[in-house]
Amino acid sequence: MSHSIMIRTFADEVKSIPGGEHLELCYSCGTCVSKCMIQQKVEPDYNPRRLLRLAIMDLKDEAFKSPTTWMCSECDLCYQACPQEIHISQVIAAVKKLAVEAGYTSPLTPVSVDEELCSGCGICVMVCPYEAPSLYEKEHNGDLDRLSEVDANKCMRCGTCVGACPLGAIAREGVSNTEITSQFGYVIPHNPLLVAFVCDWSLREDADVSLLESYPEDQVKIVHIPCTGRIDPQHALMALDSGINGVLVCGCKPGECHFKRGNHVAKCKISLLDAMLKQMQLNDKNIRLVQIGTQERGRIKYEVDDMLSTLKAPKEAIA
Repeated sequence: MSHSIMIRTFADEVKSIPGGEHLELCYSCGTCVSKCMIQQKVEPDYNPRRLLRLAIMDLKDEAFKSPTTWMCSECDLCYQACPQEIHISQVIAAVKKLAVEAGYTSPLTPVSVDEELCSGCGICVMVCPYEAPSLYEKEHNGDLDRLSEVDANKCMRCGTCVGACPLGAIAREGVSNTEITSQFGYVIPHNPLLVAFVCDWSLREDADVSLLESYPEDQVKIVHIPCTGRIDPQHALMALDSGINGVLVCGCKPGECHFKRGNHVAKCKISLLDAMLKQMQLNDKNIRLVQIGTQERGRIKYEVDDMLSTLKAPKEAIA
């Protein structure tokens, strides 16, 4: 009696992981690629459609090495648009899980934790959208210290943990407190009226980015951040203290945050800052958060111009 041998393909492995079961529903229409901004802004080879085809065609090694496997931030703009209703980020996550199990590692440089500064408070664990930080115990001079460590294969470099750490123990190259504040601290003879902290993902069109950069520096200073979750209330306070009249924080629309919930974290921070300014009897209208949708092209100009008008208005008019 002969027995048939079942050969387990790479597609079978992906489909066996929760989230990967819809892999073969994809018919490569490319809608996901058109919605995602990673290919446009960061990595030309990023292509969810191609990754799913690699998995279906049993090209495991190519799939594990694909930048798509490691750079998907689970914003799910593609999921909302997919005609097959495939939760594409979950399929990609299934491929990533298999890649990590096979010994592959993320090409992204994770945030770093300074053990000398870390108190083990766990705030980074609570705010991270990707569950990258975790707490562990380490013996130091006979005592057990609780510290944070970051899983390099989970960290997406959004910077939310950097902005949340009360002791400044977490760092990400390019967006440290010093690097951010140096961009608006006394860089020109006369401080600008407005400093705008702009999430790199909130403006889909290059034309909007160019428009922002076209404002004279004595009017608007642009500070680019990876996500509004990175913003620290002290940045706004330091800007106002340095003589800048207003602070505008520009992020993604709810439900469209590139890093899942960084915009929600930012909204909570700005709300608390507004409440604090009111208690101090300071003008809370000098700080504003705007959240722009991917289809709201050109809106950033309206928001900046409106903020400038508010700042230039007589104080009695905005009191």
